Amino acid sequence: MKLPAKILIVDDDPEDQEFLLEALTEIWPQADNVTKNDGAEALEYIEKNPPPPSLIFLDLNMPLVNGFEFLSKFKKNSDYHQSHIIIYTTSSHPHDKAKTKELGANHYLTKVADLGTLKKKIRQAVENVF
Repeated sequence: MKLPAKILIVDDDPEDQEFLLEALTEIWPQADNVTKNDGAEALEYIEKNPPPPSLIFLDLNMPLVNGFEFLSKFKKNSDYHQSHIIIYTTSSHPHDKAKTKELGANHYLTKVADLGTLKKKIRQAVENVF
């Protein structure tokens, strides 16, 4: 499996950040993992730290700039088109899945509570987007 060089986690829940970070570190220990608490922080980080991450895990329900707004703003910049975005959210609503795909997300992953299951789903998602 191809190694993402820089991975950005955008989620306002510290526990979800840590859980995802644990899974990603076990899968790709050499990757540069960065966490941000909302879409505004993430967009600012990306702008100030080129090149953009090769892989972004994006929650939908966040304060300030939510996942939908982040996608809309992020995908407008042609310099960012090589980044792959995996939605990582509690929502399994079909409308959310359709809307994020329309906005340019590459994959949709519903949050799970088991580390082994999460790692398996991450591997499957990354195989589909890289």
